[in-house]
Amino acid sequence: MLPIKSLIDAMLQSQTLNGVLLPVILIAMLKLINDRRIMGNYVNGRIFNVLAWATVIVLIVLTGILVITSFFPTLLG
Repeated sequence: MLPIKSLIDAMLQSQTLNGVLLPVILIAMLKLINDRRIMGNYVNGRIFNVLAWATVIVLIVLTGILVITSFFPTLLG
C-alpha cells in the first residue's frame, strides 16, 4: 500500500486523474470515429458531431474547475 493519508484521499486522487484524462480520450475517439478511411459509411453525422464536440467542451471546462478546486480548495468557496 502506498503511504497515502487515507483511502478516501487515494480514491479522490484517482477520480481526479480519471476526470483529467476523460476529455483527452474523448477527443481521440472522436477523431477516430470521424475518419472515413477507418469507419467507412459508419462515420458520425453532423448533428451527432456537434453534440459530441459540445459535450467535450463542457467536459474540458468541468475538468478545469476540478483541477483548480483540487489545487486551491478555498478558491471557489
